[in-house]
Amino acid sequence: MLQTIHDQFGTVGSILVTLLVFTLAILWIAAIAGIQEYPYSDKRKLFITVLFILIPPYAFIWLAKDMYRQYKILKLDK
Repeated sequence: MLQTIHDQFGTVGSILVTLLVFTLAILWIAAIAGIQEYPYSDKRKLFITVLFILIPPYAFIWLAKDMYRQYKILKLDK
């Protein structure tokens, strides 16, 4: 698999592609962990966690929305 990526993108491109995939995996895991911090009911947490696992783009959208919400909260505190 890495050989195919290297053949397609070259050395620098393959490093960038693997770095991007690694970053997206970390953000996906962070979104799954982040939902566990909210005071939702256990049923809702389970439902959202299943959505995050089955539909990974939903996790990234939720994470971006949560980061923006926290930014607005911090901006109002100043």
